[in-house]
Amino acid sequence: MKSFNFYHLTDLHYYANERIGSSGKTYEMKCKLDQKCMAESGAIIDSAFKSVTDDKDTEIVLISGDLTFDGEQQSHDALVEKLHNLKKNGKRVFITFATHDFYMHARKYTDEEGETELPKYTRAELRALYNDFGYSEAIAEHENSYSYCVQLTDDVRLLALNDDGDFDAFCGYYNDLLFWIKDQVEDAKKAGCEIFAMTHHPVIEPSPVYPLFSHKAMLGGYEFTTPYLADLGIRYIFVGHTHIHDIDYIDTKKGNRLYQINTAALTAYPLAYRKVEYSDKGMDIKTVQVKDIDLDLGGKDVIEYSKEHFLYMVKGVFETIENDFETFLVLAQGFSGEEEKLRKMQPVLQRIGKIANGMTFGKLCRFFGCGKDVDPAIADSKIVEFICQVILNMYGGTENYSPDTPEYKAFIAVCKKVGKVVKLKDHNRNPVDLAELIAGVLYDGEIDDWNAFLE
Repeated sequence: MKSFNFYHLTDLHYYANERIGSSGKTYEMKCKLDQKCMAESGAIIDSAFKSVTDDKDTEIVLISGDLTFDGEQQSHDALVEKLHNLKKNGKRVFITFATHDFYMHARKYTDEEGETELPKYTRAELRALYNDFGYSEAIAEHENSYSYCVQLTDDVRLLALNDDGDFDAFCGYYNDLLFWIKDQVEDAKKAGCEIFAMTHHPVIEPSPVYPLFSHKAMLGGYEFTTPYLADLGIRYIFVGHTHIHDIDYIDTKKGNRLYQINTAALTAYPLAYRKVEYSDKGMDIKTVQVKDIDLDLGGKDVIEYSKEHFLYMVKGVFETIENDFETFLVLAQGFSGEEEKLRKMQPVLQRIGKIANGMTFGKLCRFFGCGKDVDPAIADSKIVEFICQVILNMYGGTENYSPDTPEYKAFIAVCKKVGKVVKLKDHNRNPVDLAELIAGVLYDGEIDDWNAFLE
């Protein structure tokens, strides 16, 4: 197989405000309470696309869904123009869409009118609108889902899989799509071609805690679908949705391995996307970051700016949970929290929030009878600050609290104590070891989530 390069970007969440015209405090508050850099999304995308355009050695660009903020027609129209510019500069662009492109509440925000609904495209209209970015090159298309298969090179094909499901409770593949995928893999093998995939929702948990608080945000039926894909012969799948920068894999009972490359949202910290070299040896994956944008950020570096924006939201979760639960619900949904479930837990969550905001490592360890496990150097460190950093690390793909750090030792000691009393279960009612679960969140030392070679 002749080696070739391609880019993977995902979750652009483009809000074309230059066309929409949102303004005022209502719009500013909406921007502040979102994990994504909503107001800056256009400038971030332009910067990334310029870097992609300047790379004359890389022709192929994959974008796996949530192209727009909430499906605004103006955002889609403006993005299509940007994609056509990529195409004019010699790029072959392949997209899928997802629920933020047609299902959400597209809105304009002004102080005078508050939130007003904006027109959206249907899925069929999106298929026509984005025809030049994948569909026109398709060698096969699954009509019900708008999934398609394309020939990337003489000996490599791509499955671009829309996993919209029923557009609400189930985002996944129905049986007719699973059979179609099987047919495409078999056709590729007969033609002597390698085949890999992209889809929107994760098929492997990007973090050990993810299925616990956001099981519905996984690909529906992933427990069955993921090994099914692996056993068909699909070895690599590129995904988004979670906004978490992560690389992981599963090995099936039949001995087949599937790697999942989960790329962070382009317009949220860490402003990252992937450049990949694919050869007969495997995939060499490198992370690229947006380093500069054409906006005045008050002298701040754009990556540091996006980090501060992210932390404002994360810290806001703890600041509002106790005394402003409605705002907390808005913020929590940015991390895939489910409003109905959170409302049921309101009294418990508010109590936890009050305790957490005043807690230090020293107090926490003494309370659980493991004071000897806390290093004096971190005894006065705030637990909330630590948790915020852990969340930032998880989304940024830098889970670096290794087992030899004082924070890891102290927090895991507490988790072991709590785990003896609080019995956690996953969505299948299987018991979960709390300390083991949290250990995987604090430190991920197996595969470098930023730069890795996958055989």
